[in-house]
Parts: sequence; structure tokens; C-alpha cells
Amino acid sequence: MSRFAYPLFPALLVSVGFYVISGCSGSGSDVDPALVAQHRSRLLLSEEPDDVLTVVDVRETLLGEAIESHDDHADDDHDHADHDLEGGDDHADDDHDHADHDLEGKDDHDHADHDDHDVDAPSGPIEVVMVGQVGGLTNPWEKTQPDFPFATNQAALFLADPQAVVENEESGHSHAPGEECPFCAAHAANNTSLLAMVRFVDESGNVLRIDVRNLFDVKEKDTVVVRGTARVVEGGMMMVDATGLYIRR
Repeated sequence: MSRFAYPLFPALLVSVGFYVISGCSGSGSDVDPALVAQHRSRLLLSEEPDDVLTVVDVRETLLGEAIESHDDHADDDHDHADHDLEGGDDHADDDHDHADHDLEGKDDHDHADHDDHDVDAPSGPIEVVMVGQVGGLTNPWEKTQPDFPFATNQAALFLADPQAVVENEESGHSHAPGEECPFCAAHAANNTSLLAMVRFVDESGNVLRIDVRNLFDVKEKDTVVVRGTARVVEGGMMMVDATGLYIRR
């Protein structure tokens, strides 16, 4: 029995912001290499911290409730090999831009309520040490986050719960980055509770305007541990403002 349920969030437009670091102007490629090295030295951890929680563990701690278990996602009576999805195109276009991540504001959350589903209320912040896989699940925000699991010229990435990734792969719904899959696209919105957006910040709490792939030698499907402050923002997005990162090799 899987521990994960996949609650479908309503089609919300959540503006999740990134502050620009003071003195770090322009795109990530324009940043002084010495400044990049300075931030890397400060943020990159030489040892994995203790008391590590998964993405789902942190979410449950913040919200005070467990994500229910079921096997529907893995045993959904769909032949994945054939992708027999009657009406699948309707699902694939069903407002997967649940999160409109505006890169120029930090906590301006504009919401459009399209239905009556309940969503997770804001909660936190709490100090956490969290493990997750970079990407690993289908992008729920294809239109607004085309560079998922990264954000171009921003020190940010999306982490998926490791066990959810394992179950997803065991179900056969695992693909190479960028590979099209109508079934997974149709169910991508179900991944929102299994993902966290991690933003790397300076000493003042401002998000660094440096592409995280330039800041760290991190790639899609790497397993990483981050240390920082987690919260759930209005609309259900979990965010972590990170002050440290350890890459498991």
C-alpha cells in the first residue's frame, strides 16, 4: 500500500517570487565568477546534516496532517504502454499552470479560484533539513515553469519526494527528461503535494540571481539535502529558503 495520495489542487495562479541579490545584476551568465565561488563556498555543505526529512515529511509537519495512502496512481487501470487515454488531451490542458511563479516579487500571491476544492492553508515557517530528488516527477506547471526542475538565471530548483519518485518509476511512469507522455502529462497536477520549490538565499534572505546549475554542480535526478526554512504558501505550494546544500554522490 502506497503512503501517497495525489490530491488535485484547484487551478490556482500562485505568484512565487525571487528576490535579486544586492550587487548581483544581470543574468546568471553575467555574474562575477568570484562572486559565484563565494556563494558556493558559503552554501555548499561538506557533510550531510543530521535529522533529514523527506519532502512529504516536511509537508506533513507543516500542515499537521498525513498525506493519505492509496494505490490509485500506480494501479489506475491504464495501459501505460499504449497510453489509452480517452479524453486525455482534455486532462493535459486542464490548467497545469497551477503556479505562476513571478520572478520579481517574493510573497505576492495572486489567486484565481476556479472551483470549490479545498487547498492547503499557509503554514510555517520552520527550520528543516530535507532530502529530495531534483525533478523526478512530471512538471505540473508546464506553461509557467518550462525550465522545471530549474529556473533559468535563478538559484532555485524543484525537489520531489524520493519515495514518490521510486513508486512512480515502479509504476512504469518514468521517462527521460523532455520525453512526451500523455498519461503522465494528464496526471501531472497530482504531483504538486509531492514537490517543493527550493530557493537559495543570501544572508539577508534574498534569492540569488545565479543559475543554480552554475552555482552548484547539480543535475536533474540528483539526490540532494537542503537546510533552510520551509513554509506552505497560500494555494498549497511548499517553499524552502535554503542556506545550505549537500549533494549525495
